[in-house]
Amino acid sequence: MKALPEYVSFLKENRTIRQAQTIYNQRISDSEEVFEKFSAEFYNRPCPFCGHDDFHELPKFHNMYGVVKCNTCASMYVNPTPSLEALNYYYNECKCNQHLGQILKSRVGKRGVILSERTEFVVIKIKKLLEFKNQIRILEVGCHSGAFLAELSEVLSDLGLLNAVEMIGIDIEKSAISSPVSDDLNLIHSSVEDFVKSRHENFDLIMHFELIEHLHDPFRFCQDLKELLSDRGLMYFHTPNALGLDNKALGYNDFRPIAHAIFPPMHLNAFTTQNVGQFLLRVGLKVKEVSTPGNFDVDIVRQFVKNYDNDFSIVNRISAEKELAILQKLISLVNGSSHLAVLAEK
Repeated sequence: MKALPEYVSFLKENRTIRQAQTIYNQRISDSEEVFEKFSAEFYNRPCPFCGHDDFHELPKFHNMYGVVKCNTCASMYVNPTPSLEALNYYYNECKCNQHLGQILKSRVGKRGVILSERTEFVVIKIKKLLEFKNQIRILEVGCHSGAFLAELSEVLSDLGLLNAVEMIGIDIEKSAISSPVSDDLNLIHSSVEDFVKSRHENFDLIMHFELIEHLHDPFRFCQDLKELLSDRGLMYFHTPNALGLDNKALGYNDFRPIAHAIFPPMHLNAFTTQNVGQFLLRVGLKVKEVSTPGNFDVDIVRQFVKNYDNDFSIVNRISAEKELAILQKLISLVNGSSHLAVLAEK
């Protein structure tokens, strides 16, 4: 019989209430700044998931950004979308990304649940790839200052596998690339489009975490990455699951400790366990695994939904951590967590 799961505290593993409040307030302030500066340049786009252009409007994000739902595939996305100029300004000039970057750096070396579960999965895939090749190449897109690659390097070194794996990280945020968590990392300041044009080698594994929801054209992004994959190469990514418990309990216009799948100008595309398969098939990739390994949904709902009068507050009637841990595990097993993990193959 399997051991009972342990209850995972969002406030212990991710950020404190004070940090969450600070980041949220700054994100809303930055969102308002970008809207005021660039909204005249926002443009309409077809559904980023299925490509159709038939939608109906949902409530705006904080009375500013348009949010729509596709009438063909039922996906939510921001429309009109911010321009590339607006997004570049947001990621390179706005303060909320600096606050988040400080938190990410503070996790380096701590082997917390956020990085370690991800690292464990990637190491399993690396070992499998090395059964067929003596040397493999890995690319992380949106690597920020390299927190994940640093932990992965440490684990591979402990296993004696580091010399068999070449790792590269790219990110469009210049300040993050210029202050890496380790000088041993190979990090490059570049967009995916520019990287594809400048590189001719293939990668056996391409990873991107909490990135695809930020993009104005995720379909083109994945098509570009597919060109970089070797035959039967793998793409592994994480993104919010808009159908997860946390995202259903706290909407995009509620105060949130973690950004909703819709949270412009940051999160522009709401991926789900339902639409991600259709999206990847359209890209031309085979879907290997879809899961929601999130551990924070129950604790987030307990800590924050009490500020709102909705049906999800019923979770606060459960007090024992043992029962809460079981509930969180069941939510994850039925793909109901708000953290989506996807493995695809070329």
